[in-house]
Amino acid sequence: MSTTSVIECKPSKWFKIRAVLILLMLAFFCAWFLKDGYSGYREKNLHFVSKQLFNEKTGGQADYVVNVQDVFNEGSYTEESWKDFASKQILSTPAEERGLMPRDYDFSSYWPEEIVNGYESLKADKAHEIWREYSGRMKWDIDGPEKLYDEGKIREQFITAGVCGILLLIAAFICVRTMSRSMIVTENSYIAPGGKEVPYTAMKKIDMRKWDNKGIAVISYDDEGSTKKAKVDGMVYGQFKPENGAPADKLFAYIKENFKGELIEYVSDDDEDDNEQATEPSSDNDSKETKS
Repeated sequence: MSTTSVIECKPSKWFKIRAVLILLMLAFFCAWFLKDGYSGYREKNLHFVSKQLFNEKTGGQADYVVNVQDVFNEGSYTEESWKDFASKQILSTPAEERGLMPRDYDFSSYWPEEIVNGYESLKADKAHEIWREYSGRMKWDIDGPEKLYDEGKIREQFITAGVCGILLLIAAFICVRTMSRSMIVTENSYIAPGGKEVPYTAMKKIDMRKWDNKGIAVISYDDEGSTKKAKVDGMVYGQFKPENGAPADKLFAYIKENFKGELIEYVSDDDEDDNEQATEPSSDNDSKETKS
């Protein structure tokens, strides 16, 4: 049997572009979730805890936090006494939440300098102005997170990153495998991308109902007494661009020229109307079978 190729269709540019985009997308999400689990959510927790100093009312998980405006209003401070007092106050972080803060966070951290130097703003009941200044320096969203991210939420980010990593490896394997394959027709057979050689004489039927829309045809053939199938995928291999010679179309046309079996193809709406006038309506309105 001849194995010299007449037409060979290698992976198309269409496939290569989409493969790269999929790999980049999965890599991006893997890195994104990993970053959130390692540092992103912890930084948001610090943001949340810091914001509680300036909230009028604390609630939920942040009931432990004092409000700096209330502390100021409860005492009689001069600018100097306030600086002395505020510079010694440690940002309150309960023990059960210490594992949720940034890995390099210093739990002996004092109140930010914006509070220490914020006497005039606090005197005018404008703690929000101090928060605006502080959040700007920290490059935080002024509204801040609405809640703490607990250990379960942080763990979810690592799990999701792992899933994305597995999908990335699977996609990379499929891409590498596909890039090493091709569709080939010889004088006597069609060689599918997986390497299976299908002689034209063994072909029983070709289903080309998806060829016009998706560039896919399915060949049913006899293999030692059993019927098996091989796919012709013109979108992945070869493509149909006229400027490139439409290699997938040429390959499939060569198969049909050498094929002596049953051909299944779409019926157009115009053909169906003509057939209904000339013959009894068919029970199958979606496809027709012809012999080549």
